[in-house]
Amino acid sequence: MQLITTNAALRSNLSRLIKKYPHISFAVAWASSGTDAFTKLLEDKGKIRHAVIGTHFYQTHPDVLDSFTDSQTVKFMLQPSGVFHPKVYAFWDDTSFEVLIGSANLTKGALNTNAEVSTLITHEDSPTIKDELLKVIEGYWIAAKTVDQAEAQRYRNIWAAKQPELLKLVDQYGETPPTKSAVQSKVMGMDWPTFLAEIQKDTNHGFDDRLDLLAQVQKSFSTYPTFNDIPIDTRLGIAGLRSKSLKHSEWFGSMVGAGVFYKLMNASEPAFSQALDFIPATGTVTKDQYRSFIAAYLTAFPDGRDGLGTSTRLLSMKRPDQFLCVDGANLRKLAEDVGIRRADKLDYERYWDEVVVRLMNSPWWKSEPPKAGKELEAWKARAATLDAIFYEPTT
Repeated sequence: MQLITTNAALRSNLSRLIKKYPHISFAVAWASSGTDAFTKLLEDKGKIRHAVIGTHFYQTHPDVLDSFTDSQTVKFMLQPSGVFHPKVYAFWDDTSFEVLIGSANLTKGALNTNAEVSTLITHEDSPTIKDELLKVIEGYWIAAKTVDQAEAQRYRNIWAAKQPELLKLVDQYGETPPTKSAVQSKVMGMDWPTFLAEIQKDTNHGFDDRLDLLAQVQKSFSTYPTFNDIPIDTRLGIAGLRSKSLKHSEWFGSMVGAGVFYKLMNASEPAFSQALDFIPATGTVTKDQYRSFIAAYLTAFPDGRDGLGTSTRLLSMKRPDQFLCVDGANLRKLAEDVGIRRADKLDYERYWDEVVVRLMNSPWWKSEPPKAGKELEAWKARAATLDAIFYEPTT
């Protein structure tokens, strides 16, 4: 009897067992393709007597189903209730056997990164356990289903559609894994009262003054049909540039240092107004609408010098409920708190996934709107006002 406690030991033992024995049966909750163990199993799939793989929560990769469509020995558990959750493997010949029982699925996580514990038992340890285990696996196998190609394709389609939501369960937004769990973040676990209290502590800019600035900006957007119809001085202020008509216009992300942006804004570049037309005044802004905004915004910069700071400044002013302006004054602390990896490489696509979608998944963002007053104003600007928590004054 041997305790298997490391990923390396699990990998080496599975490879050894698959190669050594002529007969294999197993039942696992989930399986991944692309591992050495899975590849070896495919190469020797003629050895499989009975195998059952679960599909709950769409954790099993669709390539696994494709590998065993119409199989007479490998079936899949598709039951709508309960969770199929065993992790047992049996390997045997006419005179000996080894069984592996524990926490490890046939997944990339179990084989490479997860903390798993399994027990390797031989015929010398327990002469009867193999037969007992094979009866259990056979019972699962009878209840499971052979999957055909059409069903495998439907599973793949559903799996692909659910991936973004599944990744959120492990606090991953987009393709880049986070540096920490959301539980370790100060802001991601806040409820609305806690969030409100935090933004009211703003020692660099006054809470009421911040809300007053945003109220003036929102009034301009609602008064004029397009961004370029807003008077130029107010427009400059909305863009985070110096303005006589908007007090504290550089709050929420100063763009004073963005020279090309200033020249274009001062010249009433139509691309900015056209871009903002893609962003609705109410309702949830979709990724397609955001992408349309970015595409139009970029046409103002045929020679480059565009930036995440200037684009998100415009977004955060039109829709402060959903967008946070990210710039050099708040990005470091934001990334450190929520776990954004390589924030210096944050681009337009990553911003949507790792900032917008992440923040929208927090308790304070999902909270019900307050009834009235300053609290309601703050709630309507809850993404933009996150700047009050992460802003770092320049020295």
